[in-house]
Amino acid sequence: MNGSTEMERDKKAFHAAHWNLDNLVTAFEKHAAQHGEPRHGQLITLAQDIKKDAQNIATGMMISTGDAVGIRSDKIAHALRAAEKQDTKPYLVRGLTRIQDAAKSLAVNLADAGKQVRTMVKDKVPGADQVVKAFDNVLDATSHYMTLGMKRLTGLAHGMDPEDRYAIGFASGHLQSAQDIAIDQRKRDVLQCLKNPHIGEYGLQEAKRLGMIEPCKSVHRGTVLNVIGLEAVLKNAKGQLLALPVAPDFKFKAGDNLVMKDRGDGFYSGKRQLVERGMER
Repeated sequence: MNGSTEMERDKKAFHAAHWNLDNLVTAFEKHAAQHGEPRHGQLITLAQDIKKDAQNIATGMMISTGDAVGIRSDKIAHALRAAEKQDTKPYLVRGLTRIQDAAKSLAVNLADAGKQVRTMVKDKVPGADQVVKAFDNVLDATSHYMTLGMKRLTGLAHGMDPEDRYAIGFASGHLQSAQDIAIDQRKRDVLQCLKNPHIGEYGLQEAKRLGMIEPCKSVHRGTVLNVIGLEAVLKNAKGQLLALPVAPDFKFKAGDNLVMKDRGDGFYSGKRQLVERGMER
């Protein structure tokens, strides 16, 4: 009973996540249509494709889980009166294949949309801040949707034979890959926002929330991405992000290569560092 209750709860959570994602993609599509220039027109098509991918994942999940229940109760085998094992599972395979294909397509469409959104931010297109925030909502919802999808597949695999568990695990791997792309695109968006003078504050807030900012040490070296309020945002040679508190009279700007030292009063001071052939000195 408990297992059945948990599966039903996972099912409801998965469907709720799907509809939430669908609504957020609709909002993103509206912002893209309102603020995007003709060269960003593909965003609308990509938004529609992302919706289709999410729907196909949901449909594939329904086909797979429905067939699994039938196989366990022997209803499908009895109905088909099939002599061979694989003939009792046509819908399970079909459902998993649909999930895999949709997840692969979703990953590609998220990456393509991310590139266009970041181009809008980089080019300082009016309204780009609304578009990138709407897209970030889509990416967060996608990641959550993939998590719940993988959880449903894990529940589905219980009691299945090794061959079916492998097939289910393979489909789950495609959801994981789509989630990885969503998370990667999210971080790329944050990095682009950090460089933008108009939405740097949003980028810094999100970078902190996502755990992208490294702890402060006494000395840091890096390139200034932006100065946001009383924080200098730097990127070091390892690609790590730093947000160092600076005084109001901090004189450096984006692009400067600095050595930053803790002054001992809660602020950091900066000194230019010479960079030659990629080496610091």
